[in-house]
Amino acid sequence: MKKVKVVIGKNFGDEGKGAAVHSLCGQDGTLVVRHNGGAQAGHTVEDGSFRFVFHQLGSGSYRRCPTYWSETFLPDLLKLGEEIQEFTAEAGIHPVILAHPECACVTVFDVLLNSLTEELRCGAKHGSCGMGIYEACLRERNEKYRLHLKDFAENSPDIVGARMSSIQNEYVPKRLSELKREYGEHWEGESARRFRQLLGNEHICANACEIMLENYRRYVRPAKWERLAECYDTIIFENAQGLMLSCDNMEYYPHLTPSYTGLTNVAALLERAPGWMKVDLEIFYVTRTYVTRHGAGRLDYACSKEEINAYMEDRTNVPNQWQDSLRYGKHPGGEAFFSYIKEDLKRLPCLLTPKAAIWLTHLDETSDRILFADGEMSKEEFVRWCREAGNIRVVF
Repeated sequence: MKKVKVVIGKNFGDEGKGAAVHSLCGQDGTLVVRHNGGAQAGHTVEDGSFRFVFHQLGSGSYRRCPTYWSETFLPDLLKLGEEIQEFTAEAGIHPVILAHPECACVTVFDVLLNSLTEELRCGAKHGSCGMGIYEACLRERNEKYRLHLKDFAENSPDIVGARMSSIQNEYVPKRLSELKREYGEHWEGESARRFRQLLGNEHICANACEIMLENYRRYVRPAKWERLAECYDTIIFENAQGLMLSCDNMEYYPHLTPSYTGLTNVAALLERAPGWMKVDLEIFYVTRTYVTRHGAGRLDYACSKEEINAYMEDRTNVPNQWQDSLRYGKHPGGEAFFSYIKEDLKRLPCLLTPKAAIWLTHLDETSDRILFADGEMSKEEFVRWCREAGNIRVVF
């Protein structure tokens, strides 16, 4: 490992991280690391006639760069096969997935519980994608009901099936009791009843278990991080969501994601890699020329789409039942613009001296203007201001 590049969303996600990773990837000797979140990510890469939204695959897959899931990634093996088959049909490439055996798996029960919870919240949605990430993290706290990738590698189908059955027959009823106590007012609604029926369906467990086992054996290769760090010259960390959604950002609690979205996981992995103190480290904080947020929660300096560009279209972040429509806002001015970046950089070991940059996207939508709550800047003014006020460079 000679070079390390980290791609981080500066705001609430949807900044263009997938395109940045794709641009940074070389054809050979590059590994893309996914280390937070799971299948709820939606990283879009467009290159000529090719367009794909990556969820669990790294956004370097089109350049034939393998994906590594560190132990803090939350794979959904049930959904993995569909993504790989769609990508292979689109790109004509068979992607490679390497994974730490300790990855905690998202199950169909986590997804259904997540969806049920959002339905029970009615008008007070949390902003979840309905993909089971929070529920998987919650279940993971109970050792008896954990399900890791190593379980699929080391055990027979019968043993894995028994573990899944215990989740359905023991854990799920306990969780349903908790949800009923918290959201009993809407417990008998039609949608809530439908989700509860699915959670108790005797066929779901067997079907899900069979598909998860097949997808694991067909697509996933177990690998330890320390060995991979020695094998690849360049490693790119592809973060999911954005800095302001990190689980430790109490300023925006409770509408956060249950993972660290900045440098926390990256720093921990780097310190376990041989020769980590000598790496050439670059960190790219990706942002649009404006701010977006999908889902519930505070959005400072909110504005209408028309104030930015009435004709722009986001084909990835379409309205959906879980997060409603994409919302728009403007950047804070002054020191506040750089505050999250500066705090995030403090998470790195003091022996590392990174080169940090802001990666600016969607310039075409604002005619090369960067939008702030107190006005606008041209691209040239923004570059100069970032260098002088924030001591940080800008790339496009």
